[in-house]
Amino acid sequence: LDSLRALKPAGVLLAPFGKASDRDEIARFCKDVPVVTFDANVEGVCEAFVGTDNFQSVDLIVEYLCRSGEPPCFFEMKTPSNPNANKRRQAYLEAMERHGFAPHIHQVPGEGWNFEEIGATEGGKLISAGAFETDTVLCSNDRLAIGMLSAAYGMGLRVGHGKDCAMRIAGQDDHPFSRYTCPPLTTIAQDYGAIANRAASTLFRIIESETRLTEREETLFDGKLVMRASA
Repeated sequence: LDSLRALKPAGVLLAPFGKASDRDEIARFCKDVPVVTFDANVEGVCEAFVGTDNFQSVDLIVEYLCRSGEPPCFFEMKTPSNPNANKRRQAYLEAMERHGFAPHIHQVPGEGWNFEEIGATEGGKLISAGAFETDTVLCSNDRLAIGMLSAAYGMGLRVGHGKDCAMRIAGQDDHPFSRYTCPPLTTIAQDYGAIANRAASTLFRIIESETRLTEREETLFDGKLVMRASA
């Protein structure tokens, strides 16, 4: 941020690290430069934030999973790297309550961004131990789900629909690889195009007006359910 400030930019589009972000440093930077953040929200900082409505997205996939089979358990890391994970956990709790089912949250050790490894190793331990209360698992993100799919395959468990399937696995984010997993992963797609366009247009509006926003803007876009063979 110091190096970027030295360039005297007219404005900045910033995707924060998430948990690893230094909120105070970002706040100081935003006092000097118009900033629009996207993806990970740093609450109360910068001109505007553009991202996905996690509460709408999670409710959408929870409703589908409850309607199409057993209600989902929730699988996540105990110390998530991205603040979106915390909102997704809360959204899951609220969605399960609305649909009249008891929530089941399973948190596993792991830090950083090695999501696939954590999903395979720690998720595999839970599957092997029979820890999940239902046959359906909603992962906090697609990369954890991809790891869990690998673990299930290694145990000889069939994932998906049908009487011969042992479990269902779903994710969130519609990672580029999720359509190529075996089976292809059911997930929630973020509207990346709309998020990018709104973030850029908001920043250009601030730059062209040559005035800072009097109130912080926050724009959230709905996610879209992508039904594939895994759930």
